[in-house]
Amino acid sequence: MSASASVTGSISAPGFLAKYQAPLQAALRASLTSSAPPLGTMLRYHMGWETPEGIATQSGSGKGLRPALCLFTCEAVGGSPSKAMAAAVALELIHNFSLIHDDIQDLDMERHGRPTVWAVWGKSKALVAGNSMRAYADATLYQLEATGTTPEKTLEVLRVLTECCLELIEGQYMDLNFEARMDVTPEEYLDMVSRKTGALIEAAMHLGAVLGGAEASQVAALARCGRLLGLAFQARDDVLGIWGDTEVLGKATGADIRRKKKSLPVLYSLTKANKTQRKRLERLYNTPEELGDAAVEEVMGILDVLDAHGYAQSVAEEMQAKATATAKEAELGPEAAASLNDLANFMVHRNH
Repeated sequence: MSASASVTGSISAPGFLAKYQAPLQAALRASLTSSAPPLGTMLRYHMGWETPEGIATQSGSGKGLRPALCLFTCEAVGGSPSKAMAAAVALELIHNFSLIHDDIQDLDMERHGRPTVWAVWGKSKALVAGNSMRAYADATLYQLEATGTTPEKTLEVLRVLTECCLELIEGQYMDLNFEARMDVTPEEYLDMVSRKTGALIEAAMHLGAVLGGAEASQVAALARCGRLLGLAFQARDDVLGIWGDTEVLGKATGADIRRKKKSLPVLYSLTKANKTQRKRLERLYNTPEELGDAAVEEVMGILDVLDAHGYAQSVAEEMQAKATATAKEAELGPEAAASLNDLANFMVHRNH
């Protein structure tokens, strides 16, 4: 890998993400406690809490970025995080419902260093598990009434989450549809990402602001900020999927290329490649099997020549700048504004 393609400048996650983890993890576990084996075992296995045999483990359930952002936003506009906990849990369950289904559709055998649900139990049962996770997300929202949420706000939460799910599913359909095309543009890809990744992060900030009692103008600004943060997050993910550190990520450099994933750097390269480069990329990406080491090196060489790494990282930083500018319209307090800026910076410079 060339020096220009290295992934540098990674920073630590902002402190507020850890601040919410203990109550959030407790609430997440409680949301799935009533799910009996064997289906419940599948859900808790996916979350990292149990083995396939139902034995408790000490593993976590991912970064918890989206629910933590929901709780943070609620507090940032003057509300109590407890008011938004049910919505935060629902967001994380929806996210994990989508991951279970995505793993089936993408034929991914591993997630977080463990076999995926479908790899353990089969596709049909994994589909049921994903649907069940989505239903538990809805059930969690019944708790809103206990925290004093008005019927009007509860309906707003339901509307936002339903529309978010529809966008997320549409984004996944677009992503699957792109697999058969070699003419997808970076602009089309970012439109898809806006739905598949951006919608859920937008919903996190939207719901946090609503449940925290924000004014309509604040809600709108923070929701737009979330959408842009989602785009920044995915653009950085696409950089890490090709040039990420093997020891940090637990997967080999060039992993997305090996799987022939048409991420932002690859699509950019297809649009900028000369005739010879494009012909070679198309031939490699149209092969039925995963790419071998030599092919991965060849693709990465073309991407390096075209500075696809620099392009994708610049997109992440452009979205970061737009997100932070939009957040200013919400007129948050100095401490909350600084924390949000730290999060945006982390999203585009993280190494995991």
